[in-house]
Amino acid sequence: MTTTEHSTNPTTDSANKLWISAGLEVTAGNSPSDVRAALLALQKETVKEQGCIHFDLLQHKDNPSQFTLWEEWINEDALNQHFQAEHTKAYLAQSLTDVIYIEKLEKLT
Repeated sequence: MTTTEHSTNPTTDSANKLWISAGLEVTAGNSPSDVRAALLALQKETVKEQGCIHFDLLQHKDNPSQFTLWEEWINEDALNQHFQAEHTKAYLAQSLTDVIYIEKLEKLT
């Protein structure tokens, strides 16, 4: 997968930036290829969000039923707004994946 980035205001305070690593697993009865298509559609809309800096979608080579999201947001409020966006709500309503983990991270350098 290629990196997808959204340009942001260069004056954004990097101290408030939020990085997310999220692990997802395909739910029973869904195919990895269908979930991949739905996640790619989610990615396409998410990178248009004003607070999204970076949103990568990765599929595990050894287990195609698992995905990892690597995200960068201008702040936690932007992430919260992401979960209120119609495209995010529509993806979640399909119950295609279970969340294995969500890590909220900060960059040290």
